[in-house]
Amino acid sequence: MLTQICYNVRMTVRSTGVIIWCFAFPLIMATIFMTMFAGMQSNQGAHTIALGVVEDTGWQRADGMRTMLESLTRTDAGANEIPLLALTGYEDRAAAETGVLAGEVDAALVVDADGKARLLVSPSDAGSTDQAIVQTVLDRYLQGEELAGILAAQNPEALADPAARAALAQNLSGDDASTAELSVLREPPSELSRFYYALLGYSCIMCSTIAQTLIDRTRIAATPEGSRRQVGALSPARQLAAALVASWLVVMASMMLAVAYYYVVGGISFGGRLWLTPVACGACALVSCALGAFLGSLPGVRPDAKDALITIATLALSLPAGLFGTPALDVANWLSQHAPLVQLLNPAVQTTEAMLSLTFYDSLAPFASACGTLLFIAAILGAGALLFMRRQRYACA
Repeated sequence: MLTQICYNVRMTVRSTGVIIWCFAFPLIMATIFMTMFAGMQSNQGAHTIALGVVEDTGWQRADGMRTMLESLTRTDAGANEIPLLALTGYEDRAAAETGVLAGEVDAALVVDADGKARLLVSPSDAGSTDQAIVQTVLDRYLQGEELAGILAAQNPEALADPAARAALAQNLSGDDASTAELSVLREPPSELSRFYYALLGYSCIMCSTIAQTLIDRTRIAATPEGSRRQVGALSPARQLAAALVASWLVVMASMMLAVAYYYVVGGISFGGRLWLTPVACGACALVSCALGAFLGSLPGVRPDAKDALITIATLALSLPAGLFGTPALDVANWLSQHAPLVQLLNPAVQTTEAMLSLTFYDSLAPFASACGTLLFIAAILGAGALLFMRRQRYACA
């Protein structure tokens, strides 16, 4: 039986299709992801934010806000830093709205007669990072101004002391007045990691063609080679076991190669738990072998039709995992909210969830749950394959 396993492994890795689709394709797709996202990240460097201001009476009366914003348009002499803001003046609100809609500025500031500041943004660009930065700066200033007003109303003598005013200004502008960002995840969320992990789920389903091919080569009437093997010295049960073990080893090697490439070349840290990735890859490989065995045991289906079924299953199951861009992510998020059972029974989704849980959660319970779900899916598919094989054996008898 060991000789048969070695023979199946050698025969599999000599297949050009297996090398291309199971070993090379995940690495090629990962390289494309790296190139695409590296280009996007290179365009997100530090830059000056264009802020429009309506230079009317309200703007002239807002001395503190005007001084603060104008100070952000300058940098220290000789410094390599670029200014945070670049102010563009407009005569009235209508001109500012036109400038925002035309893309001349990222946002525009209007100060009304009561001293209230309003930020104008384009509906097509609402919620951008630049707008969030401007809003944070304004919120910080308005909070300090309100606090100073409350202090002046309750204790006017406190602001009369120069030392008290200096201490207040230091507290409002220093780190003590800022908020601290707390994260409940091991790493910041990243769509890039989700694409990589969805690609692993894609590879898991695509590699099921290995088990399907090896099983076809051991079954009578499926292929001429299978008919010859049935009259060999090795029993059909051992031939089937050798095919499943060989396919599991090849799929495991394929997925571990992809994980190593993501870690070394792509910089995916897996949450510092690289040593647990073989567990997830082993469960994924079991699902791949079980799915290949299930499709390989379908009665009355030609091998080329089974290859087509695997291709269709790969694409259909990978879409809810979020592999094919932002629209696929939207579909995956919608299904997770409205049809969680569909996602739970999708091996590509559970492969992604296992890696995401490993990366972002402190607890290993979500990771164990995802791996357990993969094993359950493998057991269901394996039971179906066994049922079909027994029915065919009895029919042949």
